[in-house]
Amino acid sequence: MKKIIKAAAALLLFAGITGCAKIPDYSGISDLPSESADLEQSSAEISQISDKFSTSDYIVVKQKFLSKLNAEGGVFEGASERTDGEFDGKGFLSFNEGGRLTHIVNANTSQLYRIIISARSESGAAVKVYVKKKAEGVIYIPAADKENAEFEYCSVDTIYLTSGANTLDFVVEKGTADIDYILVENSEAVSEDCYRVGTSAVNPSASLETVGVMKYLSEVYGSGVLAAANVSLGTNAEIDAVYKSTGRYPAIRTSELAYATLDIEENTEKLKNDVALALDWGKSNGIVSYKWHWYSPNTKHSVNTGSFEMDEALSAKNLDEVALMDADELKLMVENGYLSPNIVSLMNDIDKVAEVLKQFSDAKIPVVFEPVPNADSGLYWWGDDTECHGKLYRLIFDRLCRYHKLTNLIWVWSGSTEEYFPGTRYCDIIGQSIFENSNASFAGRFSALCDEFLTRKPICATSRDVLPSADLLKRDNALWLWSALESGKYVIKENGQFSAEFNSLSSLNNAYNSTLFITRDELPDLAKYALGDLS
Repeated sequence: MKKIIKAAAALLLFAGITGCAKIPDYSGISDLPSESADLEQSSAEISQISDKFSTSDYIVVKQKFLSKLNAEGGVFEGASERTDGEFDGKGFLSFNEGGRLTHIVNANTSQLYRIIISARSESGAAVKVYVKKKAEGVIYIPAADKENAEFEYCSVDTIYLTSGANTLDFVVEKGTADIDYILVENSEAVSEDCYRVGTSAVNPSASLETVGVMKYLSEVYGSGVLAAANVSLGTNAEIDAVYKSTGRYPAIRTSELAYATLDIEENTEKLKNDVALALDWGKSNGIVSYKWHWYSPNTKHSVNTGSFEMDEALSAKNLDEVALMDADELKLMVENGYLSPNIVSLMNDIDKVAEVLKQFSDAKIPVVFEPVPNADSGLYWWGDDTECHGKLYRLIFDRLCRYHKLTNLIWVWSGSTEEYFPGTRYCDIIGQSIFENSNASFAGRFSALCDEFLTRKPICATSRDVLPSADLLKRDNALWLWSALESGKYVIKENGQFSAEFNSLSSLNNAYNSTLFITRDELPDLAKYALGDLS
């Protein structure tokens, strides 16, 4: 029935990472009166650009708009007013970490907007943006030269405001920041250009099944969102809970390989059970996915930043050749002083992960693989240095694909900044983690990621604490390839009923039974997908 509804809906339709983005030239912006409303337009001009449509309860009427709000004119806390240096209006606000600024903007129409702040920061800062108390995005302000700290424009795009008064809250989540003024202007939904991606897999020896899954993921990108769930290791608790609530399974089951490198009996047993469940999932035409949060291969056995020195371990110039060496060759290179013993520790751990992944390769089951995730989060040792992160990621790739010849891996690199990106030939998909306690589409983050990387790659949400609303995703055209609810956000009570910390029964049903989200029962025969009509 859901497929019939989806087909009908398709026929009817046919009859912002955020950060210092490319902002239009606002030379002369100081000529705008403070707290101005909108740009002057004739009715004829408005009629030419006006376009009205509805996605569920969300009306969008496109109209040019520009409003300027001086920061000191709002309500603020955790900040001081300053009048030194160059600024607009009567001064600017200097915020400590945790400071908040509240303003109200009167929008002429309900539509998508770009929110821009004229700001600076000595340390670099992250400013979370709320609309009517709901998190909608984060603006990142880069660290400025202390001797030449000028205000610059930073923005979050594709934010939906309703006609009339809208409360905007800006909270300095990290660092300190000076804010001079805020600009609000009309914007657009995510561009269709984001969805123009290739269909080939980067794995140099990808199997027919792997080629098929990558082809399907690329083709569905921009038209649907795969339902996905992170599970508690060794169980199907989360996806079983979803099924009890919605009558449907997610298309993607995602789990964790962290315990593959730790010789602890209890953890080894959990991983063994998990692999068995994942193999069954793949045989049932579900998509298998694994992350690898790497416990450092030293006595610390930690994922935390500073736990492992990558510089010395990855100092060899010919790492691509090192990746192809067997145990005896590595031992000889270390004994002769050509390699650090620490790189052998790294290789041994990669080999342990290979043993797990090989079980899926032998069963001809592709695995969507996300190693050393979120390197630019500042949380993990594999992100302590941008250059070393790239070396490490490529070492994992070469060891698994070229030495172990695993033909079943589809590669996900998760992060936000190009400095950490390992390279186009090592990544099929770009991932993001979103923990904002909000069902927003985060279209600004999505479109910013599209713009950040020169080569188009599908973009997914590898972990979310709250499922996005299908209506909001459609309204903003922010069609993440998949959105995976994080494990532990589900609770199964003793009576078998489902409850969740952040996700209501209605939100789960609205997602899993929407025409946008793709569930396991709606997947094509992925084993034969590469052959297309020839099958």
